[in-house]
Amino acid sequence: MRVSGQLAVIAVLGAAGFGGWYAYKGGHLANVPVIGAYVSQPAGQQASAPGGRGRGGPTGPATVDVDTVKTGRIVETRESVGTVRAYESITVTAKVAGIVGEIGFNEGQKVKAGDMLIQFDAAERRAEIEQTIAEGGRAEALRNEVAIKLDRARALSRTGAGTGAQVDDLTAQMKSLEGSIASARAQRKAAEARLEDLIIRAPFDGRVGTRSVSLGAYVAPGTRITSLDDLSKVRLDFAVPENLLGRLKPGQTVNATSAAYKGRTFKGSVSTIDPRVDQTTRTARLTAGFDNPDEALKPGMFLSVALEVSNKEDAVVVPEEAVVSEGLRHIVYPIKDSKVERRVITIGQRQGGKVEVVDGLKAGETIVVLGVQRVRPGAEVVARPVGSAAPAAPVPAANREQPSRSSLNVPQAIGAAQAAERK
Repeated sequence: MRVSGQLAVIAVLGAAGFGGWYAYKGGHLANVPVIGAYVSQPAGQQASAPGGRGRGGPTGPATVDVDTVKTGRIVETRESVGTVRAYESITVTAKVAGIVGEIGFNEGQKVKAGDMLIQFDAAERRAEIEQTIAEGGRAEALRNEVAIKLDRARALSRTGAGTGAQVDDLTAQMKSLEGSIASARAQRKAAEARLEDLIIRAPFDGRVGTRSVSLGAYVAPGTRITSLDDLSKVRLDFAVPENLLGRLKPGQTVNATSAAYKGRTFKGSVSTIDPRVDQTTRTARLTAGFDNPDEALKPGMFLSVALEVSNKEDAVVVPEEAVVSEGLRHIVYPIKDSKVERRVITIGQRQGGKVEVVDGLKAGETIVVLGVQRVRPGAEVVARPVGSAAPAAPVPAANREQPSRSSLNVPQAIGAAQAAERK
């Protein structure tokens, strides 16, 4: 290409660039169809954001929600899991062998202490008792007869008509018969005790489970008959780390929940602290007692446990939103004389949306709760009480953003173009 041609191209491009710049500065491009939608207004006509916070405009103090540091009750808890067991629980078994002659309970029934549960066939035992009664009666009759003879022999001996040998013989018979009577009585008691072994009674109040025997079945010693549980109270076994041993004591409150009862919390207290620590898990075993009047808690149930280790009635607490975590540190932003400070605090327990502050804050101070991401140490802020619904300041009419003409012209331009094509 010749030099003259190159100069001509440069001149055309320069003229086109100058024309575009002139049209942009004068706002003429906004009237061009389609193109005007993509061309911003001139810099001098840009609308500023409300309160002078638009791009390039001056920025004022940030508005934040604040609250006063208060004191409240904080409960230090430790979480664990536990298993329910009955307050008293046994497996009812047979002491002697026998044939089931009578069943005195229904499955799942409540029974009282002393109620008959199972009775074996006792005909043989009753016969033994009757035999011992008969032997005792015969021995007593013989003793009475010998006693009469002994009295007569003693009387004759005093008058010289009888002999001393006869008295001694009758006295020996009396002693032998008295021994027989005592033996018969002992045999009777033994027979009655064996008869009682054939009757199985409830040792305490409780609820029986399912039975494992039927009427007429032969039962060997040790055979399970049923179970008996006292569910008016239950025990809950759970474990806590050994580092809490110095802070544990009987009577501490235990709150437990179960997946079977949504929204219900069972309250109990620590009754026993095991004196041994598990060498494998390094935990201490605790037992808590719970009243269970409706028998909702069943032996073997799995419960989530919250042990109340300590209570603080005047703990310094702040909302969780006011605490900013930076690695292992926790930061809050107190306000003093409308200026923000940055302070590192030490936190304790978290409970119900509140955080306990162990060190770094005092009750009565004012801190930023909402808007912590907009503040910097030393900056001034506009503080308003947290939860207040302060309306936003109205935007002046001069600063209200007007819809661009280009955006209004786009549909018309497209419509005009379509009409031209149809023609």
